[in-house]
Amino acid sequence: MKKFGGLLCAILFLAGCNGNESLSENATIAQNYLLSEGFEIVSHDGDDWQEFSEAELLDPPNEQLWVVQTIKPDDYVNKRIDTVSFTVKNHPLDEKFTIGKTSVTVWLLNGEVIGGWSFPISDTNDLIGAPSSLDGKTAEEVQGDYPKWQAQWREKYSKL
Repeated sequence: MKKFGGLLCAILFLAGCNGNESLSENATIAQNYLLSEGFEIVSHDGDDWQEFSEAELLDPPNEQLWVVQTIKPDDYVNKRIDTVSFTVKNHPLDEKFTIGKTSVTVWLLNGEVIGGWSFPISDTNDLIGAPSSLDGKTAEEVQGDYPKWQAQWREKYSKL
């Protein structure tokens, strides 16, 4: 019986190393979405979640995430937004930054893709700045007049 147990452990270890990672349901949904958008999946980088309180909407990092969304946060405040991160190729930021791959994080609520964001990957980790939309658009491309959007955002969410 000891031999069988040792053999089973070895098989499970090797199966875990073969690169055929079992994706969560959310990761599968997010992956299928990204593939349908024409992106090539390089790697699955993890599953997590975020929750935004009304007060947190004014925090600069959160504001930068929301400015590149086409949805408004009102229906998502204080709700768990599942996040799934991938490294992809064939993304608009690949060409824009000539790096060849991009990090994307897909937002899901109740198993439905609601948004997400992207950021180019640098081998030297020398990039700074705000995230882009899931499909690589800047805040200005998503919202138009950024200063106007920001003023309206801060006016609305500072009262909550």
